[in-house]
Amino acid sequence: MTNNIQTFELTDYLRYHTLVRVFDGNISLWLHILRNTSRDDTEDARFLRWLQERCEVEPNLLQRIRERVDATGVWPSEH
Repeated sequence: MTNNIQTFELTDYLRYHTLVRVFDGNISLWLHILRNTSRDDTEDARFLRWLQERCEVEPNLLQRIRERVDATGVWPSEH
């Protein structure tokens, strides 16, 4: 069970970094790409739809995610 939890945590960690660094925080763009490549039913798509709903309730959530990604220094911003 611990390995599954660690795997989920790592996967979400990488998703947040990908969202910020590759898609500049644009959830809709990433979902669009997944839909157009027949991957709309993947765990990534489910995660993004969940996050999109959370962002509607918490408008500053994406900014907080961006700040945390920046703070890790793992994948430095090019800006």
